[in-house]
Amino acid sequence: MRYTRTVTAAASLAAAAMLLTACGTGTGSTGSGAEGDVDLAAQIAAVTADELKGTEITMSRMFGDCEETTQGVTDPAAATTECEAIQILTNKFNAENEYGITVERLGGTDWNSYYDAFNASIAGGEPADVANLHDYSMSDYAKRGQLVAFDPKALGIEIEDATEQAQSSTTWDGETYAVPFDAHALVMHVNTDILDKAGLIGEDGRPVLPTSVDQLLEMGKAVKEKAGVELFSSGFANDDMAWRFFYSLVRQQNSDVIVDGEPNIDTDEARAALDVIQQLLDNGYMHTSADYAGSIDEWKNEKSAILLNGVWAINEYAATTDFGYTVTDLPTLFDKQAAWASSHMWVVPKQKSDDPVKYRAALEFTKFLFDNTGNWSKATGHIAPRVSIINSGEYLDAPERENYTQTALEGISFVPQIENWTAVKSLIHEQLDEVWFSGKAIDAALTEAQARVTQELK
Repeated sequence: MRYTRTVTAAASLAAAAMLLTACGTGTGSTGSGAEGDVDLAAQIAAVTADELKGTEITMSRMFGDCEETTQGVTDPAAATTECEAIQILTNKFNAENEYGITVERLGGTDWNSYYDAFNASIAGGEPADVANLHDYSMSDYAKRGQLVAFDPKALGIEIEDATEQAQSSTTWDGETYAVPFDAHALVMHVNTDILDKAGLIGEDGRPVLPTSVDQLLEMGKAVKEKAGVELFSSGFANDDMAWRFFYSLVRQQNSDVIVDGEPNIDTDEARAALDVIQQLLDNGYMHTSADYAGSIDEWKNEKSAILLNGVWAINEYAATTDFGYTVTDLPTLFDKQAAWASSHMWVVPKQKSDDPVKYRAALEFTKFLFDNTGNWSKATGHIAPRVSIINSGEYLDAPERENYTQTALEGISFVPQIENWTAVKSLIHEQLDEVWFSGKAIDAALTEAQARVTQELK
């Protein structure tokens, strides 16, 4: 799934936040941990098999439409895209679950318009019974009492097998509101033929990665002088990829842009991260003119050695590139390994009826999806959120998976789980764009970003 930056999506989510504050659905409490929530969680856990029989639920999701290629298909191994993977898993659940629960999909919205439709359904009081969210948006809805809190262990969801990052991303204010489905992190897609020309392939046949900023710059120089191309391709123009690289470098310094709910942007760590990118630009080892698609095209046409992009593209590139291809973790240039990451998760929106049976049916479906995260991750390239799967031979046999297990287990860096993160990120990103496209001084940009985010968080 391409995760490009769209101002429309960010603005719509921010606007919806104001609207939905006054339009919460359901009759349950709007505060986490309240007595009503505890009682509802107990009622959900107490629903019997007989009560579940024949229950019909609805589902809203991103990933697009693919009905023509998935009609009647129940084998996840047949999936070749995100859309096919999730639809086939839905078909499989409908065909095989012991309770006869059926899931009807409400539309196949692509991710960049998904939140508009989801917000409209909540504001109208009729959201789907189970829905798809990203980690960074979940707390917005949980805080407003628009999601159902539940006890995963009471429902047989083996949440203790989830990675530490996945577990933390599904909770807000001490309650669990989501079931993790994957993580998708920034990695390096490498043309090994070009790195070989530059003398940057080791005796083990793997790329020789830098361990400091100086070594990264030496790598860029070697690629430029010996292979005649740039080191990196990355989306800068109307895209989030360069922002994600910046965020990864901040996290590698044990810092973050939000700490304890307060802005932490005008820092030495943010300066150092921006300085790395600026040196790459100034030396001609990467450029800012490409958007998401353009960066892929120039890398595929062998005008650069490395594409900065997410894990969601791995299966495609492994199958279609006509040069030596591999994947690596982002290099650790500072104190620790870290890479920007996000995740897909499943939530149960609050309904006017507060029907425990419907809620339980929805959660049975999310349990099934959690149990099938291995099938999903193998079909898509996304990182499985479960330790047992990441360490399994079947998972590691999928294309390139063994080459980013460190990112999967230790290096994932989710963005801060704060209310209205989308708007906060956009304010920071705007100032980074001023540096990259208008020549604004790094110090001035970080100072202004700090001030704007401070105002936003008030």
